[in-house]
Amino acid sequence: MNEINLNMNNLIVEHAIKIYIDPLNQRDLIRKDNNDKVGIYCWTNNINEKFYIGRGDPLYLRISDYYQDWYYYTCTNLYIVRALAKYGMENFSLVILEYTNSENLTLCEKKWINLLKPVYNYNLIGNIKKYKHTVENIDKTRKQR
Repeated sequence: MNEINLNMNNLIVEHAIKIYIDPLNQRDLIRKDNNDKVGIYCWTNNINEKFYIGRGDPLYLRISDYYQDWYYYTCTNLYIVRALAKYGMENFSLVILEYTNSENLTLCEKKWINLLKPVYNYNLIGNIKKYKHTVENIDKTRKQR
C-alpha cells in the first residue's frame, strides 16, 4: 500500500489493512469489506494530515454514522465530526487498521492511539466512558478549532 500518494502518516499507511481514498463514493465497498467485522478505523484528513482513530463493534455500523446527516447535528462536540463537516468527506481517507474481536477492541484502540497520537481524538488514552478532560486537553482543543 506504500504506493498510495496521500498526505498520510507513514505509520498509518504501513500498518493499514485497507485504505479507502474516496470514502464518499466507496461506501458500498466499505460496507461489503467491513460488514459483520469488529475493528479499528482511522479518518485521515488529506489536506492537513490530522487524523482520528475509532473503533466499531460492528465496524461498518459505526462507520456508517459518518454518512448520516443527523450525526453531524447531534455530535458537534466531536472534533472529527466538526473536521469532516468543515473539510468535507471528499478530503478524507478512511483506513482500516485492525480487525479484532469484541473482547480486545478497547485494548486495540488504546494501542493505536498510543502509537499514532491522533490529533482529532480528544482523549489520547482511548474512548473511556465518564472520562474527565483535563484543562490542558480542553485548552488544546480550543486552540485547534
